[in-house]
Amino acid sequence: MERVVFADSWRPFFSEIGLESFDDFYDYAGGTKIGENNKRNVYRLTLGREPDSKVFYIKRFHDSHFKDMLTAWRNFGRLTSQAGVEWGNADLLLRNGIDTYKPVCMGERIVWKLERKSFLITEQLKSTCLLDFVVQRWRSLERAQQEKIIVAMAKLARRVHELNISLPDLYIWHIYIDEGSLEDNCCLSVIDLHRMLRNVKKPDKKITDLGKLYWSMSGKYFDDEHKDLLVATYAGDSRPDNKDRIVRKVLRQAAITDSRRKLADHYARVRIVSA
Repeated sequence: MERVVFADSWRPFFSEIGLESFDDFYDYAGGTKIGENNKRNVYRLTLGREPDSKVFYIKRFHDSHFKDMLTAWRNFGRLTSQAGVEWGNADLLLRNGIDTYKPVCMGERIVWKLERKSFLITEQLKSTCLLDFVVQRWRSLERAQQEKIIVAMAKLARRVHELNISLPDLYIWHIYIDEGSLEDNCCLSVIDLHRMLRNVKKPDKKITDLGKLYWSMSGKYFDDEHKDLLVATYAGDSRPDNKDRIVRKVLRQAAITDSRRKLADHYARVRIVSA
């Protein structure tokens, strides 16, 4: 079984440039490769005629990991393609006022109820990767502006968790910032939703997300007061003993993430040397 689904009125736009069937999209040869592993790749596409051309990102999946299938089953109560997972997760966040990339098209090829291939196309965010923003502009910002961004990061994490959603990949490079909003509310978006979990009620699972975000805040730009502000804002009006518990768990998760990353980097270097 194959199907291609369009959001809103996007079908005519893609039909006009000859993209209609599953193979049209999955085998499309244009674009610039952004990333790739043995299960998926991501390309940046510029489609349409000038001056009305638009920029999209297409993520193509194939031969899903068994653990990804189990996660999809847990979240949706049925077998769901990896593109279908991100399509549904993005929709859930957007419906609850959490900004993310906006899907415009999704396709999947299913054989004997199992995904063989799938793809997801999203609009380009009009915001900037927060990591890039920090590297380029952080030291030129006033302290009050820095703190406003950190408070917004904490509130983003807390809002996600209030919905009983977990984002296991909540790192600073998966958060985007609308630079035009700096003088107002500091609007943030979150991306990379393929491992997002729903109906997560265990507090420790949510704190794990915050610990990863805390770890990803490099000491080159974020000092201890910055990081304390992140955790304190997230904890909000919690009792003092609960705040202390959150701090301990965040620090512990950050240390675990750091050790795992160092171990992964070590094995990557070993493989390169051995090749």
